Amino acid sequence: MRKLYKKAEAGTAPGGYVVRLDGTAVKTPLGHPLLLPSQALAAAMAEEWAAQGSDINPVTMPMTRLANTMVDKSNGPERAAMNAELLKYGSSDLICYFATHPADLVKRQQELWLPLVSWMKEKYGIAFETISGIQYHPQPQASLDLLKKVVTGLDAAEFTVVQAAAMTVGSIAIALALLEERLSPDEAYEAACVDEIYQLKTWGEDAIAQKRLDITRSELAAVAQFWELLKASS
Repeated sequence: MRKLYKKAEAGTAPGGYVVRLDGTAVKTPLGHPLLLPSQALAAAMAEEWAAQGSDINPVTMPMTRLANTMVDKSNGPERAAMNAELLKYGSSDLICYFATHPADLVKRQQELWLPLVSWMKEKYGIAFETISGIQYHPQPQASLDLLKKVVTGLDAAEFTVVQAAAMTVGSIAIALALLEERLSPDEAYEAACVDEIYQLKTWGEDAIAQKRLDITRSELAAVAQFWELLKASS
């Protein structure tokens, strides 16, 4: 999409903050007013719009993309279907499937994942069962029912953060830990990519694998930044 505006700036509007392009408030892809609860988030989004070249590249605008999702989907009629998709991560969460070997990889997984398994139990009462190997192991229905209550109880902003993180790493436990600041973005990256990081350290450089890891780290950092900006005081 061609860039047709000259100036992007954050501003106030009844009920919150907006981004204006040449004085016109930005709307979401579905045409909803992109009204934001945080001045800091609006400012960051304005910077994304201002930084665009002759063509607008949404890939370089993570705050705007997440805000659009928050307004268009996370609080609308699609939310029920999105809840169901998110819950699928809980039925086969990454942190429940430990390797069988080598021993040092298993140890590293245990160091990163077992505290999260315990945290899910302490925080939400959700008792994830772990196994060794990759064969699918169904989680107890009681745990999935509790997880459903957690997911449906998330507000639009919280849901946006958890969904984006879970889609990035394949773990709703890691996503919730990022939301609750139980994990920093770097810690979430370490937990989510422990296998890939181990393989690179063991077998040496792999440009394609490293690029995938860099993307994961960048996406987690963007989600965490979005959450911090949302919570920032005006």
